[in-house]
Amino acid sequence: MTCNLITVDKNTYESLQQELTELRQRVGSNHCFSSLKSRQQMQLFIEYTPAAIAVFDLEMRYLLVSRRWREDYSLGDEEIIGRSHYEVFPEISQNWREIHQRCLAGAIEKSEEDIFIRANGTTEWVKWEIHPWHEESGAVGGIIMFTEVITTRKQTEAELKRLNEELEARVEERTAELRHSEARLQRLADNVPGMLYEFCLQPDGTGYFPYASSRCRDILELEPEEIKEDASFAFSLIYPDDVVKVQQAIAESAQTLQDFDCEWRMMTLTGKKKWIKAFSHPELQRDGEVIWYGCLFDISDNQKTQQKLQSQAQFLQSIWEGVDYGIFVLDVLDDGAEFRYVKFNPAILQLSPMPLESFVGRTMAAALPADMAYYYRQRYQECIKLRKSIFFEESFWHNNQENWWLLNITPLFDNNSQITQLVVTTTEITEHKQAEQERQIFVSLIENSSDFIGFASLEGKALFLNEAGRNIVGIESLEFVKNSNIIDYIFPDDRQYLLQEVLPIVIKQGMWQGELHFRHFQTEKAISVDYNMFVIKNPETAEPMCFATITRDASKRKEAETKLQEQEQFLRSIYDGVPQVIFVVNVLENGEFRFAGCNSSAEKSIGINHAKIIGKTPEELLGTIEGTLVRQRYQSCIDAGKETTYEECLTFDEQEKWWFTTLNPLINNEGRIYQIVGTTWDITERKQAEEALQASQHFIQRIADSSPNILYIFDLEEQRNIYANQELETLLGYSNTEIQQLGDNLLPVIMHPDDRERVSLHHQQFLTSKDGDIVEIEFRVRRVNGEWCWLYCRETPFNRNEQGDIKQILGVSTDITERKQTEIQLQAQAQNLENTLRELQRTQAQLIHSEKMSSVGNMVAGVAHEINNPVNFIHGNLIPASEYVEDLLHLLELYEQYYPEPAAEIQAEIDDMELDFLKEDLIKLLQSMRIGTQRIREIVLSLRNFSRLDEAEFKLVNVHEGLDSTLMILHHRLKAKADNSEIAVIKEYGKLPLVDCYPGQLNQVFMNIMSNAIDALEDSLSSNGEEKTSPHIRIRTEAVNSNLVAIHIADNGKGIPPGIVSKLFDPFFTTKDVGKGTGLGLSISYQIVVDRHGGKLYCNSVPGKGAEFVIEIPITQPEMPT
Repeated sequence: MTCNLITVDKNTYESLQQELTELRQRVGSNHCFSSLKSRQQMQLFIEYTPAAIAVFDLEMRYLLVSRRWREDYSLGDEEIIGRSHYEVFPEISQNWREIHQRCLAGAIEKSEEDIFIRANGTTEWVKWEIHPWHEESGAVGGIIMFTEVITTRKQTEAELKRLNEELEARVEERTAELRHSEARLQRLADNVPGMLYEFCLQPDGTGYFPYASSRCRDILELEPEEIKEDASFAFSLIYPDDVVKVQQAIAESAQTLQDFDCEWRMMTLTGKKKWIKAFSHPELQRDGEVIWYGCLFDISDNQKTQQKLQSQAQFLQSIWEGVDYGIFVLDVLDDGAEFRYVKFNPAILQLSPMPLESFVGRTMAAALPADMAYYYRQRYQECIKLRKSIFFEESFWHNNQENWWLLNITPLFDNNSQITQLVVTTTEITEHKQAEQERQIFVSLIENSSDFIGFASLEGKALFLNEAGRNIVGIESLEFVKNSNIIDYIFPDDRQYLLQEVLPIVIKQGMWQGELHFRHFQTEKAISVDYNMFVIKNPETAEPMCFATITRDASKRKEAETKLQEQEQFLRSIYDGVPQVIFVVNVLENGEFRFAGCNSSAEKSIGINHAKIIGKTPEELLGTIEGTLVRQRYQSCIDAGKETTYEECLTFDEQEKWWFTTLNPLINNEGRIYQIVGTTWDITERKQAEEALQASQHFIQRIADSSPNILYIFDLEEQRNIYANQELETLLGYSNTEIQQLGDNLLPVIMHPDDRERVSLHHQQFLTSKDGDIVEIEFRVRRVNGEWCWLYCRETPFNRNEQGDIKQILGVSTDITERKQTEIQLQAQAQNLENTLRELQRTQAQLIHSEKMSSVGNMVAGVAHEINNPVNFIHGNLIPASEYVEDLLHLLELYEQYYPEPAAEIQAEIDDMELDFLKEDLIKLLQSMRIGTQRIREIVLSLRNFSRLDEAEFKLVNVHEGLDSTLMILHHRLKAKADNSEIAVIKEYGKLPLVDCYPGQLNQVFMNIMSNAIDALEDSLSSNGEEKTSPHIRIRTEAVNSNLVAIHIADNGKGIPPGIVSKLFDPFFTTKDVGKGTGLGLSISYQIVVDRHGGKLYCNSVPGKGAEFVIEIPITQPEMPT
């Protein structure tokens, strides 16, 4: 029988185990089911238990069954109560029948692990039990069967076993790696040019070396084993003068847990004096011990070299510290790619404003900013490239003062002529550079000034005139200037005034300023200038040396003054003519505000004379309260430094008026706001209208907030709600603040992702909508608690932009969540009903077809039986009839032999009946009758084989016999007809075993497929217009594997289009004309092969080349617990 076992999780499994245990206890305690109440209780208990349980009586009829049993054994809603288990599952094996009988006799059968192969070929592990149940009398009343799947547990056990094996393999691999690492570390320790050691200091002060590398023999001249247990022998070799130093270093490192770094002298057992240096890192252990891990080196050769160099260093140090200019030394690293500071002499440490002491030992990249390091690196690399001393100047700022230095870089070479260091000397040249810079600045200022700057001798001869001056008066060359006189530059009308008035004042007072006119040397026109002439004196004697002038072209200033006067008159006309109030407020240096004036419109609007406003403070003009508020407004404008706009209410003549005021600050050349220009409009009537509008809007808002629907205005351009009533907050659960913060992100956040594109297309409809059009849409939004709700929206155009396009829409949204949920439920119910109806239709059609085929089978069997009896009678009598005829013919021969001359009457009868022809034809007639009856017997046998539709059990059959029987029945359709040629049948039978199947149903599949093939070939012959040369059906059988056979039935018709192949096995689908096909043949065939036999049925087709149907069925059907 077929079973769909369901795997459960751990919690469900434990719950199931508990319920099964309880049920077994009840069964084991002889609870019976004879009473109605007991049966009803057990019915409820078993019906809803998640286990697969069934209760049977002594005749193996169902009494109770759980829902899981129905699901596992694909029983659906089939009524099985009262029916025999063997009737429901006729394929149950004999082994299971014997188990059932043993349990009905009182035994308990169970299996902790049993392999079960599903119909689809997958393997499951099953645990099952069968218990007897007892009547009140104690007699066995029937059995209870339990089944449960333990596949997950078995898979887990297998996975644990695999993981354990994998872990063991990884441990072995890791052990091998550790051995390899240990050997590698030992090789490293033996080749390090020092002694690697591990020194342990115990709490009692004693010490030992748990480890010392092989270099111990070279450095200490001791074996590692000699100091392993006791370190005192190694410490006894230390010079007496160094013992205390070493002990103190050990004690300090042990206390602070800082690295141990110490040098000392020792005397080896062979009398060698050595310098030793040790470096190690301490670690404190839980038992109070301190262990150092480090390395010990022999530095005797380094000490000797150091003593030789010490004397040389003292000589150089005296020079280093005695000079008054700065010196520092750099190491050359990586062939000049980088440099490291080595030392600085005292002079440069005093001269430099930078903390150079911190540079020692650091590279330029580490000590200096990146740009500064790059600059100096370029200089030093130039010295290395040239391999000689170079000079350069540099400057930097310190305490707002620029300092200049001259630097000399000298390379130092080693024995291989490689530059290893650079010596840099620095000399301050600030005063020299400042003098040079001041002269350059002075010349640059004169040359780049836009003013006329010139010098002349006391006699009036021109000495110098800058380029701007030459351009002003139209002189092209400096040589012309040197040959000119002061008077040449003055316009003729002003020359007398210069000689008589200006020059005497300059000589007497030292300078003169005023307006004069220069002469343009090219056009001879007068040029208005602001003339400034003064005397330059000798700084030591105070005697006049020459005249100088700094003169500015005043032509543009004069033009600007004229334009300003015109503009002032224009602005004054506007100031006094506009109906808008304009006022000016002076901002005094002490921060006070005083009105400077107002236009005539202000006098009319506020009813106060202009003269009464000037000089008053805001409080004096408006009173303390309003004046203080106005002062605050003015101060805010000053603080902001830009235009300020606001609305204010002020009282004039005891009458309140609303004003829309704009303040503009005016800034002088010093950057200070010295005045505020204010403009204001009387907006009293507008404010009164706004208050009325606000009252009206408040009334409308109250109505909107009382609506059970969401009222909103949505801006299509900004993609956000610009208005929504309170129902939006109520429905979504968001506060108004949260909605405002979301802004244009509100819809993307709350809208269902599947609805966004549809809503976007909905909004695009408004591109062509007219005013008054109403557009509807339904979509989903998410509440703040995560729930989804449905909204039904009706929207209409509300406002348009300047281009006439709809900018805003007005909408009403209704919560239709409950309605949508009801619709969804109704749709689901309708879909279920439709599916049920379709299934009922399919089942009904299948039943009708099965009944029809059964009736046909019965009729065919009856006809075959009725034909078979007379045919057998005829066929059986033909043999003796033939013998009788032969005897009679032999007798006639004897009569002819012995009576050659018969009587005349007899001879006439012989001639009439043509006796010779009759004797010859009679033999042929009997032979023809024998062949005909034999053919009828073969046809009857085929009909009987094909008509086995009522055989409901699996049987071992020869598939080839079923195929041949089908071909025998269809033989009349294969023969040639007037309009079609004969359809050949090509048999390619393989060697097949007997197959366990429903033979009648399998013959039905063969009949359906072969009939369709014949139809396809006939249709192909008629549609092609010309007869197909060799229409044929090819039948090929093969054993795919040990438990699967395949039957291939192919035709060479016109084939099946690809789009139809996938629908061939759907119920009621047909490609034949109305009345020629029901669409059930292949659907029923599919169910017979796939559902009843656990096989496969599929079609391969190439249009124009025919179609092939492949039937794959198991040789033996799998058994399952029953």
